[in-house]
Amino acid sequence: MSGEQMRLRVATFDGQEATIRVYPTFGRGRPLWQRPFVACVHGERRKDVKLVVDPFLPEGTVAISRPVAVQLRLAELPWPNVVQISDQEIRFGPLIGILANPRWDKEKGTLRQTSQLEGIRKMIQFADEQGARCFVFSLSAVDLRQRLIRGYTLYDGKWFRRTFPMPDVIYDQLVSRKLERDPSMRDKRSAISREYGDKFFNDGFFDKWQVYEWLREDTELRRHIPQTIRHKSVQEAVAFINRHPITFLKPLHGSLGLGIIRIVRHRDGSLTYEIKHNATSVTRGKGNSTREVVESFRTRLKRRPYIWQEGLTLATYQNRPLDIRILMQRDGTGEWKRTKMFARVAKSGEFTSNLATGGDAMSVDKALAECFPSAQQRNRAKAQIRRLSKRIVEAMEEASGRKFGEMGIDLGLDETGKVWVIEVNSKPRKAPSTKSGRQDLVDLSFERPISYAIYLAKR
Repeated sequence: MSGEQMRLRVATFDGQEATIRVYPTFGRGRPLWQRPFVACVHGERRKDVKLVVDPFLPEGTVAISRPVAVQLRLAELPWPNVVQISDQEIRFGPLIGILANPRWDKEKGTLRQTSQLEGIRKMIQFADEQGARCFVFSLSAVDLRQRLIRGYTLYDGKWFRRTFPMPDVIYDQLVSRKLERDPSMRDKRSAISREYGDKFFNDGFFDKWQVYEWLREDTELRRHIPQTIRHKSVQEAVAFINRHPITFLKPLHGSLGLGIIRIVRHRDGSLTYEIKHNATSVTRGKGNSTREVVESFRTRLKRRPYIWQEGLTLATYQNRPLDIRILMQRDGTGEWKRTKMFARVAKSGEFTSNLATGGDAMSVDKALAECFPSAQQRNRAKAQIRRLSKRIVEAMEEASGRKFGEMGIDLGLDETGKVWVIEVNSKPRKAPSTKSGRQDLVDLSFERPISYAIYLAKR
């Protein structure tokens, strides 16, 4: 939508006729002035109103008849609103919703602090700078019958609770798989997903088997995917483990490296295994045969779905395995861009490199300098990483028939320098600050999803 943009306060006045009062220079010369009625839009709510010039209005204000302001959910927004004036309509916003799990602290009169809150604050501030209104909400706060959402937004550094219409775009940042699978919310989420389509972006989580099936459809990527099977029987699992020196057992819906089991097969036929429970807890065990080890996981395998995956002998930094995390995001042009790329090094004695469970982050150049002494080998590895990360997001969309706004991609390098796809996820963890990296890229990682949401809203 092209046109003028300005920040205006919304005043209300009594009157039953659907009317908007504007000062004489408002949208002057546009075709909407020639029409008896113009469309006022806020989120999905739309109302045709009479346009009246009022030279006595305070500068920077529009006045809307109270019934219309209530219907558009503008009556309780006392701060200046970004108003887009085109030849067809007057739009307040665009309006962007961030789906998460905010909790209101009644005693303090603000949102409770969570690991996500500072990132959400950044995104709402970026939205304001880019000419949009953004709010955060939970699924339980959505009233599909009334087409309203009780959410939270920022003004002058303070959190406010307000009721909003259904927004133009929704960015899914619900990082709890438990809440995402909540049966009481499943129908509501499905209804929103069907209705919004690509404008509800990064809806839900990927599961590891789904990702594997999508990626193996691509002939180039197929050569960079470890052998993987979905767990179906003990017999199949035993045969798979016996084909590989190292095997990983991964929960289909797991994240942060938790619940992963690493199995190592030794020359004498014995096996050892490690189970990653959390950041500080790892269980170790051993078995005399493959079947014995698989049988020891029988209860676990019945509780939830798993995949078996070929283990890789990854390149190491100071004898600690490393992988490469790439954050791919769409920006305000709708195109994929690489926002961040860094190496993650496992904590000493660990086999997963997730930062949330003790891994360290460092530049790719620093990590590769120790792994590969040859500059040619390092440059070849980095070129592979850049090429594959772009191809992965394209292949995921082609195979799934969906569009995404961002993906976190974990790539591993073996000792020969070949790059392997370890994992792709739709909810990449983004810390709001960094001690060792570039803060401008951290900020960009929160800005780009908002730029993409605005692009979707205006498309």
